[in-house]
Amino acid sequence: MTTPKLDPALARYREDYPILADSVYMNSNSMGAMHRDSHAAMAAYFELWAREGVEAWDHWPAFIDETADTVARFFNGGVGNTSLGENVATFQARIASALDYGERPKVVIESLMFPNVIYVWERYRRLGVELELVPSDDGVNITTERMLAAIDERTALVSISHAVYVSGALLDVAAICARAHEVGALVMCDVYQTAGVLPIDVQAWDLDLLVGGSHKWLCGGPGTCFLWVRPELRERLAPMNTGWMAHADPFAMSPAPIRYAEGPWGMIAGTPSVPAYYVARKAYENLLEVGVERIRAHNLALSRIVIDRAQAAGLEVHSPLNDDARTGFVAVDFPGSRAVSQQLIQARFKHDWRPDCGLRIGPHFYSTEDEVQRMMDRVIELARAQG
Repeated sequence: MTTPKLDPALARYREDYPILADSVYMNSNSMGAMHRDSHAAMAAYFELWAREGVEAWDHWPAFIDETADTVARFFNGGVGNTSLGENVATFQARIASALDYGERPKVVIESLMFPNVIYVWERYRRLGVELELVPSDDGVNITTERMLAAIDERTALVSISHAVYVSGALLDVAAICARAHEVGALVMCDVYQTAGVLPIDVQAWDLDLLVGGSHKWLCGGPGTCFLWVRPELRERLAPMNTGWMAHADPFAMSPAPIRYAEGPWGMIAGTPSVPAYYVARKAYENLLEVGVERIRAHNLALSRIVIDRAQAAGLEVHSPLNDDARTGFVAVDFPGSRAVSQQLIQARFKHDWRPDCGLRIGPHFYSTEDEVQRMMDRVIELARAQG
């Protein structure tokens, strides 16, 4: 990777995000700043509903498809392969309910996976799933070698995150896919921590399934998540966790058993959260205008300032130091960091704190060098005051 450089021209987008007027916003790794046109997006939803009533459903399915195809541009997912839903846990459970564990009872997950996902898969032990959590030596990284060693002929699925939520460390998704496919297993990758700040290509990875959501780097607010399924895999998946919108003709109200819709609607369950999709769609369009490659370079340049200043002050950097090995945030820790986090938030230095991680500081394309310097000035000052 070439040396990342700041992009001062990105400052022109700052006025589109109201919170930047009175906050240093370094928390896009947890919840991205709201675009000012979110109000207009919601107004468009309300206007259609008010005008058409139930006939708004004549318009919404096409809108949902267009929104799904828009988010697919962030990971080279193509057209007609992505389903929208409310959260990643639901999509993980839907895939879990679609697999046969008779001859392949094993599901491999990295131990540093966001607990939300592990909660889902642990429950499937009741159906015979053997859950293997691949350990970490340092609480920062999951080594590729350990991941590959855990995958064998008894593995049904490998469920991984593209980036570890407590450190930002990236996993080698392509290598994991290659090993899984050698033994006939599938791979599902959660890109919540990377979509919108890091270029992603499911074709280059040879991935089977991708899940992610909109309220972090994509700045699309809560309530919109997405599931991409490799087209040739779709016919193999008939989830037990389903609903009326997954039916080939949902408004026919046909009796059971369900006849699954072809394409991405077969992976949807009940009534979609349409209002959230209006907000997310606008956010996607804005980030696509900026360009993810451009966002990545700017983010890495700002993240380097965080790393250099934290190390110079003797604070622990709980993230990989190599730019190629890290997503968009840097974890900085020290004794008393949780208390310092609360002081920072009260002063409107927006970030988040996580156990076994410390402060997660995530500058985005709308962040400036001056903001990062002021953030680190305050972090170092408060850390020293903690002794």
